[in-house]
Amino acid sequence: MIRVVLAVLLTVALLAAVTPAIDEGRERRTAIHLDRAVDRIDRAARSLRAHEDPTAPSVAGARRLVSVRLPERSWTAMSARLWIDGEHDRIGYRLDGRRTRRMRLRGIDLRTPDGRIVVDGGSRRRLELSLVRDDGVGVVVGGGGGGGGGGGG
Repeated sequence: MIRVVLAVLLTVALLAAVTPAIDEGRERRTAIHLDRAVDRIDRAARSLRAHEDPTAPSVAGARRLVSVRLPERSWTAMSARLWIDGEHDRIGYRLDGRRTRRMRLRGIDLRTPDGRIVVDGGSRRRLELSLVRDDGVGVVVGGGGGGGGGGGG
């Protein structure tokens, strides 16, 4: 009986010791995943600016497609939310209760005509970026299906 109690106490102590490391690993892994998604959006926008001519909003022009998938909450990933806010020219994300991270893509005028685009954890979104000339030159980001509405921070 004493051995069983000692085994249980040792197991609980080990779990208490490794849980912070597991949480830190989940947070770091998810943040890296989201940073890569932001980087892909940034590269697509910069590619449009560098290699394409802007068109009027009603004219179909060159575009870039970026698929964004946020992991589901699991032992290896935290729940997260990513958003693109054309009104403030920002892309941001928040990990499960942690501080919000916001980034401005330097030299890029982001536009989201249908409002803020939000991708929640466990969902996939295909973003379409196009370069338009309307009150200056801007990168319009549209989100085809999936994901949720407002919120985000």
